[in-house]
Amino acid sequence: MNRYSTAKLAILGAVALAFELTVLDRSSIHGARPEALLALACFAALYARDSSQGLTASWIIGLLKDAGSAGPLGLHALLFLAAGWVVLQIRQVLFRESLLTRLTVAFLAACWVNTIAALAVAVTVGGIPVGIVLGRTLLSALFTAALTVPVHYTLTRWTWLVR
Repeated sequence: MNRYSTAKLAILGAVALAFELTVLDRSSIHGARPEALLALACFAALYARDSSQGLTASWIIGLLKDAGSAGPLGLHALLFLAAGWVVLQIRQVLFRESLLTRLTVAFLAACWVNTIAALAVAVTVGGIPVGIVLGRTLLSALFTAALTVPVHYTLTRWTWLVR
């Protein structure tokens, strides 16, 4: 699988946003929950036709995340864009079909995005205890990595969803 339609991925992003705001929000554990949109952005970066497509898709998916969050508009778009850029820089040396690769990419991306988002909240709203930030970040990253497996498996097997 090495092609996808950015428009179809954006539509799937809207579905993932609804899933995040309903099902995943209610199933959070101590405030940590899987990030379905981040799993989708990781897919976008790993399987992009070229860097331009991967960056555009990651940015659009981040904007969708911003639309469903109370944070400043554009924060997640920039964070997803940065995470996508990093993945695009190293994907030549990654074996994309490996379960371990997908888990690692999603885990590290979730750690990055959640840590920077927590810092942004701490700066704009007020301090957040470091223990809470670390705990929620790691737990959310584990959940996101676990969710990435079925998301990526589905999108690489049922190619009609994204082509």
